Amino acid sequence: MKILLVSDSHLFLDHLPRIVKKYKGMVDLMIHCGDSALPKNDKVMKQFDIAVRGNHDEDAYPPYVIYKNMCVTHGHLYHIYDGYDELLALCKEHHSTLCFHGHTHVPIIKKIDGITFVNPGSLMVNRGSYAYGTYAIINLFNDIQITFYRSDDDSICPDTILLEGLAQLEEFKRILRKYRGR
Repeated sequence: MKILLVSDSHLFLDHLPRIVKKYKGMVDLMIHCGDSALPKNDKVMKQFDIAVRGNHDEDAYPPYVIYKNMCVTHGHLYHIYDGYDELLALCKEHHSTLCFHGHTHVPIIKKIDGITFVNPGSLMVNRGSYAYGTYAIINLFNDIQITFYRSDDDSICPDTILLEGLAQLEEFKRILRKYRGR
């Protein structure tokens, strides 16, 4: 199975329609992990097989979707900035081995207790020194292959974005803890 995975497009319509058009018919499943900020009946959003509600979306979208062994959510309802505990519990409850989420604007691949978590990053712009958005193509054949692409020109991203993204996310968590007085 081949999956297009996008998130956090935030009305950024320069890339979303083009990417949907490019991959329509080339992938088996198109997933939007929330914060499209578009209505569910929008012509672009109707192209997605799965779309969930982000913190900037209307209530018409579900908070999460379980599809086969996959859990798809945005992440804000599971306090993803504080860690993966709540999202991990949701995945375990539904026997999911894959979890796709957004919210942090940081592309991530993380494995915890046999569950692979993937955040495609923001289609609009990510937190980090690189000034471009990202999306992911997931290949589920014999194993899991995940490739991140730039949303502006569809070129493959360097692996360094994952390392920088993790560092950026840890710094953001540190700032949040300090702000919250923990």
